[in-house]
Amino acid sequence: MKYLHTMVRVTDLDTSLKFYCDALGLRELSRQDYPQGRYTLVFLAAEGDESAQVELTHNWDAENYSGGRNFGHLAYAVDDIYAT
Repeated sequence: MKYLHTMVRVTDLDTSLKFYCDALGLRELSRQDYPQGRYTLVFLAAEGDESAQVELTHNWDAENYSGGRNFGHLAYAVDDIYAT
């Protein structure tokens, strides 16, 4: 099993990137807009450790992420999901 990323939903992508990149020192690896789903995914990682990533999900339509709704998922890769 290999850890891939942790997904966090964010309401303000620019402010979130300032925190994760400027304050924590992560760097942006990739960004993809999905107009059909109305969201953007941004993947970040610490310099030299790109295999452990943070995925920021920005839904374009305003949402309140109270009660822990901002946490999305942990992603792992396994050889055989059914066996695991």
